[in-house]
Amino acid sequence: MGSFAFSAKPRALPEEISMHRADTSLDEAWVIDAYRANFRYVWALLGRLGVPPGDVEDVVQEVFLVLHRRRGEFRNESSVRTWLHGIAVRKARRHRERQRRRQHEPLTPEREPSTHTSVEAQVSSKQSLQLVDRLLAELPDEQREVFVLSDLSGIRCPEISVLLGVKLNTVYSRLRLARKCLRSRYSALVSEPTRREDQQRGAHHERS
Repeated sequence: MGSFAFSAKPRALPEEISMHRADTSLDEAWVIDAYRANFRYVWALLGRLGVPPGDVEDVVQEVFLVLHRRRGEFRNESSVRTWLHGIAVRKARRHRERQRRRQHEPLTPEREPSTHTSVEAQVSSKQSLQLVDRLLAELPDEQREVFVLSDLSGIRCPEISVLLGVKLNTVYSRLRLARKCLRSRYSALVSEPTRREDQQRGAHHERS
């Protein structure tokens, strides 16, 4: 899995948004500003939510298309970024579901694994980011969503409860389980090289 930092550069606006730019309304200008301000953040968020690097760009476009279509529903009761969180979570969830279905279908030329390397994967090679991606991939989807929104995006649990449409106690429970699992897996990964070295030294002594 590639690592997702905040270095992606905004691509061209989705056609549905940009096609009217010569006669830009206030609503369309608002969406364009939101796109420019939040593109990198949404890109990274989708990666943390399990969208593969080669698919992130397309899903980012889908997120902002939803924002464009639903602009009239925004009432300034929360920030644009908070609204984008909810859209991104739902889009990532649907994308993961489609991926799972495809894994059970025969490969066709149209569904061969993508060899596209995203900008994120090219520019971000830090081991810490790769480790985070690896650990997040091992979490159940429900725990992963809550952990990403809480610990990586800084959203409070009551707000996450509203975004995901689940009870607050459920959010706390999922977050607690996610943190416990990540701590356990991190400890195992960190101790693995030491354990391997001990095994190698033991094998060497036995041969001696």
